[in-house]
Amino acid sequence: MKRLHAQLESQRDGSVILEVEVQSVPVLYGNWTYDVHYGKKELSAEGYWRVICKHSERGCEYVETELELSRGYRLQRSVLVSRQDQLMLLMDAVLADTDPDERIRKYLPKVRPKTAAPLYYRSGLYFSSRLRARTFEDATEIELRPVCRILPLALPEWKGAHSGMVTRTFSAKSGSLEQDLRISGRSVCAALLFDFNTARLGKRYTWRRLSVGEEMRLVEDDHAVGYRIQLGQDQYLVYRSLTPLASRTVLGCNLIDDFCFARFNPETGMDPLVAIEVTG
Repeated sequence: MKRLHAQLESQRDGSVILEVEVQSVPVLYGNWTYDVHYGKKELSAEGYWRVICKHSERGCEYVETELELSRGYRLQRSVLVSRQDQLMLLMDAVLADTDPDERIRKYLPKVRPKTAAPLYYRSGLYFSSRLRARTFEDATEIELRPVCRILPLALPEWKGAHSGMVTRTFSAKSGSLEQDLRISGRSVCAALLFDFNTARLGKRYTWRRLSVGEEMRLVEDDHAVGYRIQLGQDQYLVYRSLTPLASRTVLGCNLIDDFCFARFNPETGMDPLVAIEVTG
């Protein structure tokens, strides 16, 4: 099993430093940048990052931090490391606590509400100059050779495929992994799954966005997202809620979790490795 180390550290200036090493080889380092806009309005930081969750379970380590943003938004940033599976999940969740236009609309009760402005999210991660980024003409994933493959879960596997509420790109430019998303909704989950098992690089892999149900209806991507990932013979589930506490169904399983990372067991079905449950 490879030695996989990841460290997330917030700074006084509001930046977040991420360092990731595999077998003492640097993979990611430096400032994990973000830029969020609601329409043309920048969602600026209001305060400092704070750790809201640390959890260790079944060989997985999970840490989540939160930053208050303007216009009633929050940015929750988390890192999950599963050393046994040789996986790392980096995830930003931009959450809307209130309707950004609500304060305006309540003074104009006779005016029909306008269509909500799109939400724009952009992030950057610096990777080591010792690695070579390989991109693909038709597919959205990126390989950092010789150590890992990166799957942008919010985007479809194929660049020409329909992606629902979320569009835009995942790219490698000037030593940085850049994720640029546009969502026609109020919240967004931007997740990158790193597979450090190089034995799986030549094997079949794919990922799909799953349907999430609540009270016998499908929920939109700005309420909750679920992804099924296949890496060789191994299959996984990633689920993230983007609203307050709710009971939902994904892949036939009922979840009341804020976040769930699970492995599929051929004999017993879905086997949750990390499940973070909110209290309200």
